[in-house]
Amino acid sequence: MSAFGLVTRFVRNPTGVSMFKLIRQLAAGSALVCATLLPQAHASTVIDFEGEALTNLYAPRDSFTQSGFKMTVDFDFGTVDTAEALGPVAPTGNLTQFYFNSNDGGLIVTRDGGGLFSLDGFSAAFVPLNPSLGQTIVIVALATDSHEHQFATYFPLGNPGSSHYPFLTYNNPIDFGGFADLKAVEFFGCALTDNAACAVATQNNAQFAIDDIQVTGAVPEPTTTALLTLGLLGLALRSRRTNR
Repeated sequence: MSAFGLVTRFVRNPTGVSMFKLIRQLAAGSALVCATLLPQAHASTVIDFEGEALTNLYAPRDSFTQSGFKMTVDFDFGTVDTAEALGPVAPTGNLTQFYFNSNDGGLIVTRDGGGLFSLDGFSAAFVPLNPSLGQTIVIVALATDSHEHQFATYFPLGNPGSSHYPFLTYNNPIDFGGFADLKAVEFFGCALTDNAACAVATQNNAQFAIDDIQVTGAVPEPTTTALLTLGLLGLALRSRRTNR
């Protein structure tokens, strides 16, 4: 019997059922209905860019999906590949596939099909030009929340002046506490000026690589089942009075 049929039977035929038993039955029935109507809670997901199908060169506005999330390339070309494909400027400390964004481009992450999510962490590295730059390079996480408000956080990508940069992991809950109920988050590199502002784009000095983006899908409100149970209980009591 379907969840709808089960609850309907409880509501239409309450005669002879004790109130306590009726409440238990309604609670079970409403839980089944919620499971049918509402999206399932999502555990944390890691976007790791693995898989031969993702290995490609992507033009601006191209997109690809993994683990229920959509990645859209912004402003300049990007690629999914390994460090070997990048040659002498490749970041260190990662032997798996990752996303590399050339020049001053970015990567936009959204839920595939829409929906809210939270950002819990990621790994990233600066990929310098040759010769390397002396500016301080950061990766910026620019978030758009459910109210269309935008905010950003800078994450430093290492000491300037090196020819090779390691992948660094960013997952401190203090840094990501505000990255909840997001509609989108865009990652892009930034070469800081002396005033701690991003340098003018198109200078091609903020290339970066990113991997292991930790995200969590939105979970339905826990009060939904309780509210549905109360509603069904009210229908049952009304039906019981009518039957009398």
